[in-house]
Formats: sequence, structure tokens, C-alpha cells
Amino acid sequence: MGVIEKTLELECLPQLGVGIIYSPTVANINFPNGLIDTFEVEPQTLCIRDENDNLKVPTEVFEEINKLPYHKLVHSIGAPVGGSLLPKNDQLELIKYTTTLFDSPWVTEHLSFNATTEFNTGFFLPPCQTKKGLELAIRNIKYLQDKIGKPIAIETGVNYLKPNSHEMNDGSFVAELCRETGCGILLDIHNIFANQLNGRQSITDFLKEIPLEHVVEMHIAGGTELNNLWMDSHSGPIDKRLLAITKEILPDLTNLKAVTYEIFDSYIPVVGDALIISEMEKVRELWENRKEQYHILEEEKLPKTVCNIQKLNQEFDPITWENMLGNHVIGRVDEHNVLKNEERIKIYQKLIKEFRASMVARIFKLTTRYMMLVLGMEVFAAILNDFWKHYPPEQLSYKEAKNFAAYLIHKDYKLPWLDRLLNYEVAVLDTLMDETLRVVVFDADPTPMFNALSQGKLPEKIGELGDYEVEITPETSTTNWMVI
Repeated sequence: MGVIEKTLELECLPQLGVGIIYSPTVANINFPNGLIDTFEVEPQTLCIRDENDNLKVPTEVFEEINKLPYHKLVHSIGAPVGGSLLPKNDQLELIKYTTTLFDSPWVTEHLSFNATTEFNTGFFLPPCQTKKGLELAIRNIKYLQDKIGKPIAIETGVNYLKPNSHEMNDGSFVAELCRETGCGILLDIHNIFANQLNGRQSITDFLKEIPLEHVVEMHIAGGTELNNLWMDSHSGPIDKRLLAITKEILPDLTNLKAVTYEIFDSYIPVVGDALIISEMEKVRELWENRKEQYHILEEEKLPKTVCNIQKLNQEFDPITWENMLGNHVIGRVDEHNVLKNEERIKIYQKLIKEFRASMVARIFKLTTRYMMLVLGMEVFAAILNDFWKHYPPEQLSYKEAKNFAAYLIHKDYKLPWLDRLLNYEVAVLDTLMDETLRVVVFDADPTPMFNALSQGKLPEKIGELGDYEVEITPETSTTNWMVI
């Protein structure tokens, strides 16, 4: 199918209305009838990998999602098109499986990269917006289109870096991709909103450059401010300025098929179901009134921002860009420091560190709490920083945790209960992964330590010495896994 045919195909896509990113927590919210039309599913978040690094797909989980009374869209996070690496075959198979099962009319993917030729970055990073970078993104999109056999819409990304004097404008880069591939656009209006507030291209200029008829879906979300930058945190209510500018531009998006609200699953218990429902009511209003003209009020206007160009004396090659930016954000200092984006790089470093720390703490709850209580937060933070210097990020939590366990074993810190707790939690993780019963031996009663740490404190009295065993049994589960 040629570029013209792919472009025309976008016009024939069905309207799916108001959506929200699926999670088990979202699925348990009692939405009023008619408020939600579509669940957008990120299939990679529901999969795991086995000990041989094979992708395991929970087919029954996906089949249960498919029974829910909503349309489904596949929003992939595993085959980004903004880098030098082609999507991996197991990711393509997962996307094809879920797209077919859900009868997803189109598939969305990120215009970013999250891995170099040598390591994972632990975060979606902005592409190299040069001619060579454009050629690679075009190649990747065409490859994805050919392999998936469905219309592909690329998500406009957030970029915390200052604009580069040798790169294409954000809008021009997206426009060229559409012209060469006929792909659709997932206009993440919050990402573009953040980019403008942080000194990149304005929303108005961005929209002037992209082909608006290619916008088939919109993402909208809440954000937060951090170190004078606006973060794409997906953390709560939609900013009133973002709502206003969205109302203003919606009538120009004549081919829009869906508007989807994004919120990270971890924030839902914090903000509560009522707020989520309230935000979805705003999204429903946007959708229902999308053809009505709107004029932004004075108090809803964005501040005038100055586009702070980073003046560089070289045009980056994509692989050089990915390795240099990737090394910067995971804390491997480049002695030449050619990016000269120190405060912006620190934002990426902070986000990646927070994400990596949460992965370890979520799996090794007892071990990490024990270390924090015994050593103090500053020392524990220093240990994490040293760990991060020696191990690049992993995309999967259990791999990050296993690397941290290997690091602690190698360091051999002389803490009385560290080895006992770590040995136990590694065994729990291994049983979770391979569903094999294990028995962990303790030379002291672990009950007082377990009980105290579960309450966030150290025990007043250590368990008595002796021979103790804890049996770790696999969770009873009827889940069928399809291995790719």
C-alpha cells in the first residue's frame, strides 16, 4: 500500500470517542454509563519474561480485557520508532496478537527511543531530529506498517532538552514522517504543552507545521512542575490552560477518531476514583463539543515563552546521539559534555533514578526497608547511585531487581540481616517467575523482623537463634502463558 493509500485509509477509521489508558485499577472504577467508550491497552505492561528472556503473554488476561464492554486500542510501548534499532520480533508478535484479538482499528507507538546498541536507557528519549535521524524513523515506521498490517499512528513526544541549532523543528520532523510514510499522528497535546512551557516549539507553531488531517487520536493528561520545568507526569487533573487550548484546536482536527486520558496507575489510589471520573467528564465534554469554535479567555492563556536554542557546532549522527544522550541520562559523564544541557539532563537523570529505585523497592520491600532503617536514607541513596554506575537500566522490574541483588552480593555489606532478607526475597522473586516451590532456611526466627519491616520499623527484639524454614509456594493461578 502506497503513501497516498495509507493517508486515505486514516479517513476511513471508525470513531472510538472517549478513552482512558487501561489498567486493572482503572477497570475497577465504577464509571457512569456512557462516560467511557474505549480502553487503550499497553500490552507490554501485562507481560513478563522467563529465565531465558522469552516474552510470556498472559492470553487469558487479554481475553478477559476483550470481554469488557468497550472498544479497545493497542498503544504499544515496546517498539518505539525514533531510534536506530528496528522493533524486535517478539514485540511485533505481541502487537499483532493483541491487535487481532482486540480488533484494534489502528496501533499507536512512540516517536522516541529507549535503548542504544549497547544498553537500555530506562526512559523514552527524544529522537535525533536530523536528516539521518529522519531517514531511520521513516524506515522504522514503514517496517512497523508492513509487519503489523494496520494503520500506525506515531505519538508526539515530550522533550525536556533545549532545541538544538542543528535539528529540525519538532513539527517539521513529524510532518516529514507523515509525508514519507502516510502514518497517522497520535497528538499528545500534553507533551506539546510541556514542550512549549519548557522553551521548545509552541503548540501554535507545531500545529502549523504538521498535517492536521493525519491526527487520528489525541492524548491528554495532567502534569506537575519540577525545577521550573513542566513534567509529563500523568499525575492528576488536566491544567485549565491545556483544556482551553485543546478546545481551541479541536475544530481543526477534522479526522480525529478518539481522545484518551492518561494517568499512571500508581496515582489513582492517591487522587481517588471521584477525581478520575471528574476528569473523564471533562474529556467527554471535549469530545462532544469538538466541532464548536472556542476563544481562549485571558486567564487561560499560556505565558509567552522564549525558545532557548542550544547552539551547537555539529550535526549529530543518530547512533552517536543515542549513545551520548543515553550515557548522559544514566549518569555516565561524557568528558566533553557536548550537549551543554546540564539542568535538563539532570531532569532525565532524576526521573530515571526514581523509576529504577521504585522497581527495586517494589520487589525487595523488606531488603530495601531494612537498609534504609539501618543505614539511613543518605547512605542508602549513595549505595543506589553506586549500583546505577555499574549497571545500566533494565526495562523489566525483575531484571533490575536481580541486578541489584547481584550488586549487593558482590559488595558483601556486613549488615546482620541483609543476606537473610535478600536471600529470601530473591527466592520469592524466582518462585514468582518459574512457579517452583522453594524452601528458605534461616538461622534465626525471621518473624519479628518480617512483622516490624512490614510496619516500616526495625524490631524491638531480634528472633531467637535456631533452625527455621520458610516455604515459598507458587501462587495458585489459572493463567495460561503464550511464550513468544
